[in-house]
Amino acid sequence: MTREEFERTLVDFETKIKKRLPSVIGAYLANKGNREFEASFTHLVDTLDRQRKTLLRDLPKVARLDQRTRYFNAVSALDAQLRSMANKDALKEKLRLRQRRVHEPVIYDLGEGPRAGLLLNAEGTGVVLETEEKIPPECEVSIELAGRKARGKAMWSIPEESGRAETGVRLASPPDEFVAEINRIISSLEGGPKGCVD
Repeated sequence: MTREEFERTLVDFETKIKKRLPSVIGAYLANKGNREFEASFTHLVDTLDRQRKTLLRDLPKVARLDQRTRYFNAVSALDAQLRSMANKDALKEKLRLRQRRVHEPVIYDLGEGPRAGLLLNAEGTGVVLETEEKIPPECEVSIELAGRKARGKAMWSIPEESGRAETGVRLASPPDEFVAEINRIISSLEGGPKGCVD
């Protein structure tokens, strides 16, 4: 690759990262599960990865100092956008889980004795509880629902005006009978046999 070819490839790489990638990420996150948007996102990321490797291969041979700096800045921007995308994904999951669908009594325990709470929502291995207090992230939580038990860790906890808190818990390998009970509760309220916990 000549220095001029390197410059053209670098400009294309920078343009895709600055202008195209943000909109493709936004469309992908807004249309999760749509194969067309997933394919578009995957294709762009694969293209950028190939360009990154090609540029890196010829960087020591032909790149000027300013081109090297621009290359590393572009790679840093690419990594930052993909990390940010993961954060946005987590935020979307949190917002989806925070939609209250049920108010089912549960007993939860942080290792200091059982307390009364409410199951508010469940999806995948995530459940949302109303707890008596704010719970620190990563705190171990035991949950009992209609005699069925599971364990997990607090992901987030948001205080409410009442003094109680809304707490998201990620379950660790929940037992089948616990999963079945949550699915039974939610599907009975939604009028159909829809599984909510995997």
